[in-house]
Amino acid sequence: MISKQFHHQLRVGERQPLLGPPESMREHVVAASKAMKMGDWRTCHSFIINEKMNSKVWDLFPEAQRVREMLVRKIQEESLRTYLFTYSSVYDSISMATLSEIFQLELPMVHSIISKMIINEELMASLDQPTQTVVMHRTEPTCLQNMALQLAEKLGGLVQNNERVFDLKQGVYGGYFNRDQKGGYQQMQGYHRGR
Repeated sequence: MISKQFHHQLRVGERQPLLGPPESMREHVVAASKAMKMGDWRTCHSFIINEKMNSKVWDLFPEAQRVREMLVRKIQEESLRTYLFTYSSVYDSISMATLSEIFQLELPMVHSIISKMIINEELMASLDQPTQTVVMHRTEPTCLQNMALQLAEKLGGLVQNNERVFDLKQGVYGGYFNRDQKGGYQQMQGYHRGR
């Protein structure tokens, strides 16, 4: 579950055309999230664990070094997961040894993470034990999914048309009921008040 505030900060950060280095803790977390989203665990690590964050957050914990080690491990694991979520459609297969090298995780840990993702149906893939590779499965959308996409597109078009009509009505009828404005029906039909 993602918090609304965090999601808002992430969207605001993505809309900014030019980003400088993060200054506040919030900016560090948003920058780390963007790096993790791309599967770049080293950059994520550098935004979360650095002198500034250590002095403001991590050094305040008892056994701060163990906390930092745990954070590094979690960053590596979750970066692997997000990498697979993001780039699984690009690969036909990928070696677990390669993933182990990229994320500096032990091979059994990589195997465990991928197995959990497959079991939880988060990743459409299978493990090839003899070659130690992850084989991605291409899944075409079902008939129901295609129909749902078509319905969503049609509803989106309907909403746009309704908004356009609403905007036109606001523009055309905006001053219609102004009593000082004499025009239209009153002028053309000889309408006179009080008769």
